[in-house]
Amino acid sequence: MTVQTAMTAARPSYKELHPQLRAELQQAGAVATLLDLEGEELLRRMPVEGQEAFERWCKVWEPQQHGGFCGPASAVAALHFLGLDSARAWTQQRIYEEVICPKQLFTRGLSFANGVIMLKILSDRFQVFEHSSFDEVQIAQQLRKDLEDAFEKGEEMCILVNYIRLGGGHWSPLAGWSNGHVLILDTNQQRLPPHWVSLETLVESLCRYNRATERPRGYVVLRCAETERHQKRQRSPKVDGG
Repeated sequence: MTVQTAMTAARPSYKELHPQLRAELQQAGAVATLLDLEGEELLRRMPVEGQEAFERWCKVWEPQQHGGFCGPASAVAALHFLGLDSARAWTQQRIYEEVICPKQLFTRGLSFANGVIMLKILSDRFQVFEHSSFDEVQIAQQLRKDLEDAFEKGEEMCILVNYIRLGGGHWSPLAGWSNGHVLILDTNQQRLPPHWVSLETLVESLCRYNRATERPRGYVVLRCAETERHQKRQRSPKVDGG
């Protein structure tokens, strides 16, 4: 199921949402859902590179299959987004059974540090860059740069966030950057629809203290390794000049 299919099938506009869901969106710091007029306007303001990245995310995103599978769901989507051959081998359930359980990566959930371990196990074809700090200024500067690289310059990369939302830790991919706002494709579609938050709101939730680990949360950037990028270029069809 794609993001667009899920939204079209079940999501009314932000103003028409059930009061409880609207309250939870407000609590999560959402300024709009993807189907609101404001959300659609933010999407339209993205450059072509950002629009293309968003469309790719819509094709690969999948909802988490169980309550604690936000990390595996984000990872599977990222593998598909990057077009890695290993994406066909991994499912959320297999990641849970063959990576998370044997490595004992669950604490009260999948922490930031353990999520990084999970991602590094899944493939040697991409590089994992981790960013975690209590310093909101530092995280904001780095995240803004990474968002610009992904959604303005069109670089081949994924951003997965481990943040606090609605009182608990959560993993989700980012699928847009527009006018100082970030589009979160929440992996728990039963809880929250895709929604826009301000950069400041997201940064605050990334830098929050995690009582289980006594560390902040954070985000990761996944980029294809150089050898993988070279192989993908070789597999791409060549167009003769004329």
